Amino acid sequence: MTKNVFVLLFLVFTLSALAFAIPEVQVSLSATTATVTTKLYKYSVDLKEGVLQNEYSVFYENVHSWENTGDGLVLYYEGKPLIPSGWTISPTGSGTFHTKSNVTLNFFYNVNGSRIEKSVTFVNNPDYEVAVSVKAPKDMTLSLTFPTLESNFNRASGDIFGSYYSKKGIVTFSSLSNGTFSNDGIATFSGNLDAKIYMGPVKNTLIFSVFPQKYDVISNLIGTYPGSEPWYSWFMYIFVAFLNWLYDLTGNYGWAIILFGVIVRVVLYPLFHVQLKSMLKMRDFQPKIQELQRKYKDPKKQQEEMMKLYKAEGVNPAGGCLPLLIQFPILALLYYVIFYSREVFAYNPQFLIWNDLSVGGIKENIVLLLLIVIFTLWSSLWTSTKPSQAWLSAGLSAVMEFIFIGFPVGLFLYYTTFSGMQVLTSYVAAKIYHMKGITWRELFGMNPKVQWGDKKWKKHSKPKV
Repeated sequence: MTKNVFVLLFLVFTLSALAFAIPEVQVSLSATTATVTTKLYKYSVDLKEGVLQNEYSVFYENVHSWENTGDGLVLYYEGKPLIPSGWTISPTGSGTFHTKSNVTLNFFYNVNGSRIEKSVTFVNNPDYEVAVSVKAPKDMTLSLTFPTLESNFNRASGDIFGSYYSKKGIVTFSSLSNGTFSNDGIATFSGNLDAKIYMGPVKNTLIFSVFPQKYDVISNLIGTYPGSEPWYSWFMYIFVAFLNWLYDLTGNYGWAIILFGVIVRVVLYPLFHVQLKSMLKMRDFQPKIQELQRKYKDPKKQQEEMMKLYKAEGVNPAGGCLPLLIQFPILALLYYVIFYSREVFAYNPQFLIWNDLSVGGIKENIVLLLLIVIFTLWSSLWTSTKPSQAWLSAGLSAVMEFIFIGFPVGLFLYYTTFSGMQVLTSYVAAKIYHMKGITWRELFGMNPKVQWGDKKWKKHSKPKV
């Protein structure tokens, strides 16, 4: 019966993971402006001029990232800006409407009897991608301005243009299928043009999803932007790639994060093992230390005798600190790897009860917070000598997790997995070293349960009268 229940639960979880839910795009139209808001950004477009006006990073607290200063996809012919004679939108709609597809604005121009069409497509994906195309006669030379950020670090390399805004930590890259860029972000071309734009944080995994064929050129451009990436980014991207590989394997970042946490915990187990051995040795050593403290009242003499005792017994009181110090930067880096991936979490399929692993808050994380506290309490049973120690560990865990309750569900899911693996590794260590901690009954102040074999149960006969 139990086996069937587990199989049923697995099927339910698997089916829920396959229910792909693409976030909706909101489109608001007025007589003069179109505003397109995806999960990541919000663009406003001047419909009369046919140009981009503003860009806001919705995903990062609605930060105003860019404003048009003549660089908003303005189309030029013979040095003069072109004004569209009309426009259309796909999918069609009016007022404010929602869609899960890409949104394309088409602008039409008449130049000396020739028809020109410019299309701007806001792609509904986690890559901050905008696609641009121009259809014009082959013998007509045009210019198109591309978004340039407020920075001195503008670079052009043939068909690639990039700019960096150090104050807000964002970058823009644009790529052309035809034509060349100048250092001020103006592309000159003849005939048709296809282009892609990325405007978002400096995240290589997202940038190269938009420009997979331009890795070397864009990598060199990023290298010219001082401070655009942390010094450890090359190491971090190894783990980001591994997490993405797990996603390709499972089809859902929820399962990928869980596998990631399990693998990390297994890899770090040797360090935990060393730390635990040192802790157990110190715990067994406590009676001898207490004896010294009773015997010698002078603090200086106490210290001298303890050092002699440590040396004689081969005990290092700081032996458990080194494995912890090694683990800390690794765990901090891995937390950042999960935090780094929030954009792709926003486009992740439904996972169990969560339809968005990129958001945080009490409502989204309360179940995971409770699980973390339970796991912390559970793993503390084997290492604690009295209930107060276990409760203290659980209390500190609850306080720390509540402080960070606004962090993404994906990060909480990782830490929940890590805490669950802590229970397993503590159990394994308890079996290896015959650790005697406290029981659940003792934890809640109940009398220890009498075990069979602890007493000889005898059948008493009736008392004689």
